[in-house]
Amino acid sequence: MACIRLRTMTRGSGQQVYEQEIEIKRSRRGIAVQGSCDCPVGYNCKHVVAACLAYRHSEEPRRIRAGGASAFTDWLEQFQSPEAFATEDGGTTAEHLLYSLAPGEDGAIAVSFTIARRKRDGHFGKGRRANLSALGGHYGAPRYLQPIDEEIVALLTACNPYQWGNAALRGAAGSTALMLMLDSGRAFLGPQHERPLRRGPARHAVLTWVPDGTMLRLAIGMAEVALIVPFTPALYIDPARDEAGALTLPEGIDAARLRAIASAPPVPRKEAARLSRLLALQHPELPTPEPVEIIELGGEPPVPRLTLQLDGGDPLASALTLGFRYGEVLIDAVAAEATVTLEQAGRLVRLRRDGAAEAAAGARLLAAGLVPDAAQPGRFTPQRFDARQAALGAWFGFLGTGVSQLEAEGWQVEQAPESTLSLSRGADISAEVEEADSDWFGLRFDIEIDGRKFPLLPLVIELIGDYRPGTLPPTLYLPYAAGHYVEVAREQIEPILQNIIELFDRLGATNELRLSRLDAPRLLELGDIKIRGADALQRMAEKLRNFTGIRNVTPPGTFKGQLRAYQQQGLNWLQFLREYGLAGILADDMGLGKTVQTLAHLAVEKRAGRMKNPSLIIAPTSLMGNWRREAAQFTPGLNVLVLHGPERGAHFGSLDQYDLILTTYPLLPRDHEVLLAQPCHYLILDEAQQIKNPRSQAAHLVRAIKANHRLCLTGTPMENHLGELWAQFDFLLPGFLGDQKSFVHHYRTPIEKYGDHERMRRLSQRTAPFMLRRTKDIVASELPPKSELLRTVPIEGRQAALYESIRLTMEKKVRDAIAQKGLARSHITILDALLKLRQVCCDPRLLPARTGGSHGAHSAKLAMLMELLPELLEEGRRILLFSQFTSMLGLIEEELQGAKIAYAKLTGQTRKRDEVIDSFRRGEVNLFLISLKAGGVGLNLTEADTVIHYDPWWNPAVEMQATDRAHRIGQDKPVFVYKLITEGTVEEKILALQAKKQQLANSVYGRGKEEGELLIDADTISALLAAD
Repeated sequence: MACIRLRTMTRGSGQQVYEQEIEIKRSRRGIAVQGSCDCPVGYNCKHVVAACLAYRHSEEPRRIRAGGASAFTDWLEQFQSPEAFATEDGGTTAEHLLYSLAPGEDGAIAVSFTIARRKRDGHFGKGRRANLSALGGHYGAPRYLQPIDEEIVALLTACNPYQWGNAALRGAAGSTALMLMLDSGRAFLGPQHERPLRRGPARHAVLTWVPDGTMLRLAIGMAEVALIVPFTPALYIDPARDEAGALTLPEGIDAARLRAIASAPPVPRKEAARLSRLLALQHPELPTPEPVEIIELGGEPPVPRLTLQLDGGDPLASALTLGFRYGEVLIDAVAAEATVTLEQAGRLVRLRRDGAAEAAAGARLLAAGLVPDAAQPGRFTPQRFDARQAALGAWFGFLGTGVSQLEAEGWQVEQAPESTLSLSRGADISAEVEEADSDWFGLRFDIEIDGRKFPLLPLVIELIGDYRPGTLPPTLYLPYAAGHYVEVAREQIEPILQNIIELFDRLGATNELRLSRLDAPRLLELGDIKIRGADALQRMAEKLRNFTGIRNVTPPGTFKGQLRAYQQQGLNWLQFLREYGLAGILADDMGLGKTVQTLAHLAVEKRAGRMKNPSLIIAPTSLMGNWRREAAQFTPGLNVLVLHGPERGAHFGSLDQYDLILTTYPLLPRDHEVLLAQPCHYLILDEAQQIKNPRSQAAHLVRAIKANHRLCLTGTPMENHLGELWAQFDFLLPGFLGDQKSFVHHYRTPIEKYGDHERMRRLSQRTAPFMLRRTKDIVASELPPKSELLRTVPIEGRQAALYESIRLTMEKKVRDAIAQKGLARSHITILDALLKLRQVCCDPRLLPARTGGSHGAHSAKLAMLMELLPELLEEGRRILLFSQFTSMLGLIEEELQGAKIAYAKLTGQTRKRDEVIDSFRRGEVNLFLISLKAGGVGLNLTEADTVIHYDPWWNPAVEMQATDRAHRIGQDKPVFVYKLITEGTVEEKILALQAKKQQLANSVYGRGKEEGELLIDADTISALLAAD
C-alpha cells in the first residue's frame, strides 16, 4: 500500500502503556514516518519506532509467502486505479502549489508560493500563502505536492540554503527550476493566477545601440521581451505571449556580461566615433555605435617569438613568454580568439590567427622539457626535479643547445632587458695546503673563472645535503656571484665533495678544511687537482698509498732468523709507520709470520736505541707459550717477561727493566693499575679482534695505557661487521675514521644495509695505508698446496625425526619472539634455536636433558668420523680435529678410547697446555682434539698435515684460523682439510652464510670485486630455520 495508517499500543520502560497513531507514506524521496504518542515526548518517539519495527516484523512472513507473483498482482490492481498511484507519489488532495514569479535583485527571479484549489472553470482560487521551509519539510513532502513539485522544491532549496520564506532563482539550478515550473503549468508572472506561463521557442538576443535623445544606449534588441533572465543558460520571459524559454546570446557574451549590459550607462553621440574605435580594438564581441573600417589580414604563417626572462637569484624561477609575429604584427599567445583586432599605423586590422601553427609551437616547448604556467597562458617555466642539479642541467641545456635549435628552426628568441643570468664554461680548480703545526694542516680549494679566483667550498655547500656517491649528474652548475653560474665537470668536484662530507665538522670559518697528518692520503684522492704547498706531506701520502720509496731496513744481527721477501716488506712498513708517528694493523693471514715480523721490528728498535721503555704485548692466554718460544728463538737478545700466573706480582716493581712484557686480556682488569703506571715504547695487541666491542672493558683499558706507538696484529680485523674494524682503528688512530656515530652514518649503514659499492671502495682506500694484509694466495709459492674436501652424510631414523621436531618447535618460537619483541631483541631466542639444531647435527646427546635429550638417536656424523679416522691414521696422517663444542670432543674421546686410538686433547680446561702441545709435536700421538676457542688461534702445529672441522662455524675466518695452525710458513707437506656436514640441515645453510661473510671481508681488505651484505636479517633467519 502507498500509505499505511497504524493504531498501536506500546509498553514503556516501566509498566505504563502508551497509544500511538502512525502514518507511513512512500514517495520518490523515500519512506516518511509521522507518528504521535501520548508519552511525554509526543512526536516520533521511541515508542513510534518500536511500533514500526514490530509492524515490519509481522509483515515479513506474509511477504515471503506471497512471493513475486502476488506482489505483481497487487501492482496490477493499483495500475487499474490511477488515484492509487497519485497517492503513492503525492498530490492526494484537490490543492495545488502555484508559483508566482517577479524580477528580483542582481538579475535573480523572486518566487513566492500559494496553495490553492482549482475551480470548476479551470482557474485557481485565492488560496493561502506557503513558505519554502514547509515545502521541503524534514518529515516528508506535503500531500499536495506532485512529483514535479518535489524536484522544483529540491532545486529551490539548493539555490536558497538559508531561506525560509520566499525563494529566489539564480544560476544553473535556477534555470532548470524555472523550466520545470513552466512544465507544471502552474507558473505565473506576478501575483495573479490567471494565465500560466508556458514554454516558448528559443529566441536570439541581438545587441544594438538605441538612440535616447542626445545619448546612445546599448540594449538587447528584443522589444517584445519584458524580462531577460541572465542565468546559465540565459532565459527570456514574454508576458505578451505568456511564454518563457531559452535565449541564445551573441558570441562572446555570457550571463555575467548580460547582467553588465543591463547596467551600461548611456554614451553622448559626439563620443560615438572614438568609442566605436575603442570597442573594435578591445571588445569585438560588442557592436559599435558607428561603422568602423577594419582591414582583414591572414594567410601568412606565424613566426614563433620567445622572450626569456632570466632570474639570476634562482635560475629555476626564470620564465619564457611565447608570442607570434604575423608579418609586421606581434601578438601574444595569451589570447584565445581565432581573430584579433589591432591598431597598426593608424589603421585597424583584423588578423585571422593560425591556431594549428600556434599550438604546434606550444607543443614544441613542451617537448623541450618546459612547463606551461596554468595561471598565465603563453608563459613557460623550467622543469623542476627532486635533484636541483639535474633541473639546473636541463635548464642551462635548453638555454644553450635548446635555444640554438629553436633559432635554427626559424624562431625569434630575445632576452628581456632585466635578465641577469649568465653562465661561464671552463674553470680550473686548485688546492693549497698550509701547515698549522706538526700534526695539523689546512686545505683550501679555489676555483678560477675568467681569470678571477673564488673560494670553492662556499659554492659546493648546497650539494652536501642531497649528495650520494655516484648520483651527481655529469655536469654541475655552481653560483659564484649574483646572477653568475659556472659549469664544472663532476670529476672535478666529486673527490672534493666526498672529503668535505666526511670532514664537515672540521670546516672552518676561513673556508678551509682542517686535516691531521693521518689524512695525508686524502690529497691523493683529489685526482688531477693541482696542490700547492706541503711537499713533504704529499710525499708521505705517496708512500702510504703504494709504499714506494719506503727504505729497506736490515734486521740487526741480534735477530736470529731469515725473513722471507714479504716479511721483509712488513718490517719496512712497520718502521715507516714508526718513523712518521703512525700506527697500523698487520693483518697477514694466519701462518704468514706476524709474530716473526713483530719481533724483528722490536729488535730494530732496540738496536737503534729508541726502546727507552719496555714494549707491552697483550695476547690471548693460549698464545703466551708461543710468544715466549718464538721470542727465545728469534730475539734472544730481548729481555722478555711473561707477566702471567699467580707469581706475577713479584715483577710489578721491576717492569721497566725488561725489553718486552707479555700479558693476557683476562689479566687486564686485575693488573690495569700497574700497567697504566708503566709508560711503554710499543703497545701491541695480538688477536686484536679481542677489542672489537668498543664498549668492552678490555677496549677501555688498552686505550688508557700510555705508549709511544701502537700496533694491532690479527688475521681477521673484521669477523662479523665493520664496527669491529672501527674499534681497532679507534684504538690505533683515534678520530681517524670519525666517532662511532659518524662511522655508522658514512660507512657502516650504507655498506652493510644498502650495499654501497662506492662507500666500500672509499673505506678500503682510506684504511689501506694503515693496514698491511698479505694472504696465502700472494705467497702461495712459499707454501705447500692445501686441499679442501667436503664430506657429507644424511641423517636418518630417529636423528632425522628429532631434528625435524626441534626445527618445527624452534621455528614457531623464533617467529613468535620476533613478532612480540622485534628482531633486535630476539637474539637470545634465535641463537638458542640455531644451537639446538647444530647440536642435533653433531650428536643428539649434546641436547640438554630438559629438552628431552637424544631420545636414543645415534649420530650419523660421529659414525662417519669413526670410519674416516682409522683410514687416515693408517695412511700416516697427523690430524688436527676441531669442534666448537667441548662436550662433543668428550663424546669423540669416548669413541677413540673404545677403538684404542691414541690422541691428545686441548680445551679451555687443559692445565698443562705446553705439555699437551709438545706431545703432538714430538709424535707421541697423531691425533689432536682441539676446541675451536682454546686452540683456533696462535698455535704453530706444522707437524700436522690434516685438519678436520667436525662442525661448521658461522664465520669462515674462524675456521681459516684453525686451519692455519697447520697450513702456515714452516709447513713442508700438502695439507688436507675435511669439513663434515650433515645433508639437508642448518649446517649446509651455514656454509652459504660463510660465503656471504667472506665477501664483505674481502671488500674491506681490498681483495673482493663484489661487495655483499653481512648482517643476519629476518629473511636469513627464516632460511636457516626452514625445511630444506
